[in-house]
Amino acid sequence: MRYQRTSLAVGSAALGAGYVVARRDRPPWIESKRPGRRAGRLHVTVVGDGPPLLLLHGLVGSGRFWGAEYDVLARNYRLVVPDLLGFGQSDRPDHGYGRDDHADAVIEGLDALGITEPAIVGAHSLGTVIALRLAARHPQRVARITAFGPPLYRDRAAAKMRIGAASPMAKLFVLPGSIAERSCEWVCAHRRTFARVAQLSHPRLPPALAADAVEHTWRSYSETLDRCLLTGDPAADLSAIRVPVRLIAGDHDRVVDHDFLREAVTARPEIGFEVWKGDHRLPLTAPARCIAELARRDNIY
Repeated sequence: MRYQRTSLAVGSAALGAGYVVARRDRPPWIESKRPGRRAGRLHVTVVGDGPPLLLLHGLVGSGRFWGAEYDVLARNYRLVVPDLLGFGQSDRPDHGYGRDDHADAVIEGLDALGITEPAIVGAHSLGTVIALRLAARHPQRVARITAFGPPLYRDRAAAKMRIGAASPMAKLFVLPGSIAERSCEWVCAHRRTFARVAQLSHPRLPPALAADAVEHTWRSYSETLDRCLLTGDPAADLSAIRVPVRLIAGDHDRVVDHDFLREAVTARPEIGFEVWKGDHRLPLTAPARCIAELARRDNIY
């Protein structure tokens, strides 16, 4: 009980700090009505016909992140939007949340849908790491990648600093020790209450997306954070990829290490890095531009 009280107090303090962010900065967002289904271990929404276009969400999110505005892509593509393994409505196994685990779960989902041709992949934040791993591990299944807010870092220390800058709660949960685990377990035991708390403490996010931040387990969160974002060699991962990759970050995105990305893509003509005006929420704050970017090489827009 003492641990729970400590965890709750620390978590509440961190959550309370989010109230300083003005609600007026919340972007307009409408939840998509794309039909959902099971595909392997993942919950996915699928709509449209044509070449596959796969959209991958970020950490402590779900496929709902890609709202109704992205449905326009279904006019020319088969739009596939999963909840990543361990998040949203997808399976939450007790372990197995490394980059390869996430990438393989996505491939299993595509196989279950009968999609074997190369997919265009759009990604946000954590989804970038999984998209790059897809291209490295299953090169025949990826046509190209467009990633927004790519969390790729020089080393573990830089990763913790950048991720911790995202929000007070993010800083709490990259701390070492048991406080983060106890806090997460407490949240998981009281999901409905903390979904409401997340909505109030993250006024810059649409309420439904803020609520999705509690739809995971400590294991799915902590392993994904550690094995996908805090460890790895992104420069080596990028060098192993042969498909076109476009990395896009906001000029006020504190999660992205702009200098490292510029270095990492040097002398790689197939990998582009561009900075737009905005923060880490580009797919929410600039959806029309992101949609155009996802389809730009097909000259649809």
